[in-house]
Amino acid sequence: MGTTKKAYHLRTAVIGAACAALLAGGAGTAIAAPSAVPDLHTATVAAATATSHESISVKASAKSIKAGETVTLSGRTKGIKTDSKLTVQHMNKDKWTTLHANTKTKHGGYYSVKVKLSKKGKEKLRVAHGKTHSSTVTVMVH
Repeated sequence: MGTTKKAYHLRTAVIGAACAALLAGGAGTAIAAPSAVPDLHTATVAAATATSHESISVKASAKSIKAGETVTLSGRTKGIKTDSKLTVQHMNKDKWTTLHANTKTKHGGYYSVKVKLSKKGKEKLRVAHGKTHSSTVTVMVH
């Protein structure tokens, strides 16, 4: 009976040590497959980056203008500092390209910028700040 008690105490001690190691995090990553153990720090950083709270709204002063006239794009930004540069982009051959029209955000996130459009046809425009951009507005140029 003495041997059974020793074996019981030894098993209990080994199980206790294993549990302590798991709680401390030492054995947990060694036992589990690397893909099954989430890297919480990386996930938190990725979530913070993905949920950037920057946004830009946009509206055009006209839906249709004559070639050579200007259209005013205006709106409001959220999460972008005052006096930050905003650029106007247009769709050109299925790619967004930056135009020579830019402005800076005012107090409260408001902005306004005039864009001269010369090329006839539908112009798809948006306002951008880094990787953040507004929705697209379309202006017909006659």
